[in-house]
Amino acid sequence: MALEGTLADFGIGEILQLIGSQQKTGILFVEGTGDTEEVQVFFRGGKVIRVDVARRDKRDLIGNMMAAAMVISRDQLAAALDAQKKTLKRVGDILVEEGTITPELLQEFTDLQTRETLARLFQWKRGKYRFESKPPGFARPNIAPVSSESLLMEGVRMMDEWPLIQARISNPDTVFRPLKSIEEAETEAEALDRILDDAFSEFVDPTAPPAEQPPVKGKKATGAASNLSRNDRRVFAFVDGKRSVLQLVDLARLGEFETCKSLVSLLNEGYIAPVKITAPRADGGPLRRRIDWVQLAGRVALNLLVAAFIAAIVWAMPHSRDALAENRVELGREAIGRLRANRLATVEAALEVYRARQGQYPESLDALTGSGLLDPDLLRAEGMAPMQYFSIGTDFDLR
Repeated sequence: MALEGTLADFGIGEILQLIGSQQKTGILFVEGTGDTEEVQVFFRGGKVIRVDVARRDKRDLIGNMMAAAMVISRDQLAAALDAQKKTLKRVGDILVEEGTITPELLQEFTDLQTRETLARLFQWKRGKYRFESKPPGFARPNIAPVSSESLLMEGVRMMDEWPLIQARISNPDTVFRPLKSIEEAETEAEALDRILDDAFSEFVDPTAPPAEQPPVKGKKATGAASNLSRNDRRVFAFVDGKRSVLQLVDLARLGEFETCKSLVSLLNEGYIAPVKITAPRADGGPLRRRIDWVQLAGRVALNLLVAAFIAAIVWAMPHSRDALAENRVELGREAIGRLRANRLATVEAALEVYRARQGQYPESLDALTGSGLLDPDLLRAEGMAPMQYFSIGTDFDLR
């Protein structure tokens, strides 16, 4: 199957849907821009069986994830890394052989690492992809097979809910403190329901939607302990007024999205409150993805200075009248190209801010000017072709 192109034209969701519907076997290579990871997704019969990453961030390595979750010590990790240099084995396998962790714990962290990698793929808007067909049995699975359809549904749900989560938790360094214990807010009936839910949860289809619960007469919905899920309770157990959001993500071992979603639930129910609120920081990832206006303005200014420098050199060199005219035309084209690139970068930044506030991208660019995020003159720059914009709410195409 010939499948190759850019993420700007064909998103990850569409690629997964195509591979899954045709039940293909092979490797999907996805390469982002800049310092982003290079991801290899292995498929067998349209299902994901393995995910490998080149240039993986050190924080996302199995050993560092276990140390951050406090299931191994830093000394144990250092010893395993020393052994890896001699044997070239994987750190996880070394820890299992030494008896430091169990094979089941290693599999848990491998699954978590895979889920987090696939979740990040849905946030990539630029990059290249390539699918290569392979024969059956070409690779050894390291996770239970996951259907492309379930990955697609989970990715769409995550992208829809992230803006709402970001509105409440905008910085990974935020620290929360508990306001009350769950047991204090729990009635005997709720405690019994929780015990039964925990006991039989393994027999419930995790992909099925939650059953609608009839309202209890005379009982307020907000603040009831029965409104909390197992994930909410798990995250709450680590909230101590000292740990940051990133530390809670590491300790809960649920992934960034599920941990932050539970924190929002605990906030809404009045179980926790922030003790240190810091300004949003833009250093990658969905929680930390913010528009760096200073960097954007610096990039625009740098482009203008480069264009001015080129113009000065051209005019300073002795040329014939025809050569100067030709240079002026070429310089004009380059300047227009740079200005258009700057316009696109500014509009894209405004679109991301709009989505963070409203939960979706606007139907038209006029909404950006109406909300004060964009200067109307920028959309109608003299001598430039109008921008072409199309939005489906969760994604957009801008040219």
